[in-house]
Amino acid sequence: MAPQESSWLMQLLKESHQQVVYQIPLYCDNLSAKRLAENPVFHARTRHVEVHYHFIREKDLQEEIELKHFRTEDQDADLFTKGLSGNKFERFYHQLGGVNKEEAGVEEEY
Repeated sequence: MAPQESSWLMQLLKESHQQVVYQIPLYCDNLSAKRLAENPVFHARTRHVEVHYHFIREKDLQEEIELKHFRTEDQDADLFTKGLSGNKFERFYHQLGGVNKEEAGVEEEY
C-alpha cells in the first residue's frame, strides 16, 4: 500500500507544478523481497509473485521510491504486535517515550 500512496503523492506534487527532487524511501524488513524488487530474476519459487511486487519494481526503476532495508529487530511496532522478551520490551518502551513508575514519581497503589 505504501508504494501506491507514495506514487499518488508524487503525481499530486507534479500536477501542482512542484519540483520533486528526491525519492521517497520505502523501508522493508524482508531482504529477499527487497532483492527481488531490485533484481527480478525468474525462479520457480518466485513465479507466484503478485502484480503489486512488479509495481514496486517499476517505481524503483523510475526512481520514485528508494528501497531501504530495515532490520526486523528495530521494528518498533513489535511492541504492540508480539510477545517480547524483557530486554526487547524495555528498549521499545523507552524508545517510545515510556517511563517507569520511579522515574515518573508515582507510588504504587494496591
